[in-house]
Amino acid sequence: MKSHSENTSINIRHFRAALALAEAQSFTKAADRIGVVPSALTETIRQLEEDVGLLLFDRQQRPVRPTQAGEDFLEAARRVVADFHGTLHDMRSLAGIEQGTVRVAAAPSVVRFHFAPLIADFRRLHPGVEIMVHAAVAERVGTLVLDREVDFGIAERWHDTDQLTHEPLQDDPFVLACHAGHPLAGRGKVELADIPADDIISLDGDTGIGKAIAQARHVPDSLKRGRLKAHDTIAQLTMVSQGLGVALVSRLAAAVIQSPDIRAVEVADLQLRRTICIITRARTAFPPAAERLISEARARISAY
Repeated sequence: MKSHSENTSINIRHFRAALALAEAQSFTKAADRIGVVPSALTETIRQLEEDVGLLLFDRQQRPVRPTQAGEDFLEAARRVVADFHGTLHDMRSLAGIEQGTVRVAAAPSVVRFHFAPLIADFRRLHPGVEIMVHAAVAERVGTLVLDREVDFGIAERWHDTDQLTHEPLQDDPFVLACHAGHPLAGRGKVELADIPADDIISLDGDTGIGKAIAQARHVPDSLKRGRLKAHDTIAQLTMVSQGLGVALVSRLAAAVIQSPDIRAVEVADLQLRRTICIITRARTAFPPAAERLISEARARISAY
């Protein structure tokens, strides 16, 4: 081992690695705990021991145990890591990441499949941040952003204005939602001509899905306006689950109420998708907590 020098490449990562190894008493278990491969952990500990000039762990023992010098080092390492996290927490609080309120508006299907899991993860990391979620149709989401009632929204593009920016994140294809007992439910794929017009439950044009269907030129008019109508997808899918008809909706929306009685069937000639976007006011600076949540929403939805 090299002699002591004030110049060092040792950082907080090395301290965390040593503490993980002392707790797990196994290179494999400790590596898994801190998210690295065992060989990387072995090299990290080797670098640490070489820098301090002492053998910190007895590798001949099973389980792996710290030497006496290692015990002394670990006591100091715990203080260093605790101080580091305390300082980091204070800095984050000053920056606003660990406090404040973030207000979000999103389509119900986005709340169900993207935002609820995202918020669960975000709250574990940033418990001091309060989050308010509005579930709303696409037109309303854009309006809430325009009126500054929310920090950002996640839905389809509705408003054609340069006051809003729309960052596309995900394409959500349309399917036919029908009751499990409907004649079309057992088919792997159908065409528009197979869908009985009398069975259609249509959706209000104020919704992004309803607007997309209404503007789709290749969809017959008979499939755009049903005898049964719903204001939102929750009401529409509830009627589908009761066997009252079928609906053309996006794949995410079709699963939003998680009913075992609903089937989503591919429509081969329905070349229609809705594009889910992050919606923000143009040229607007966000509080740190909102900026962080937007960044994490972007990463999660894009990878879905």
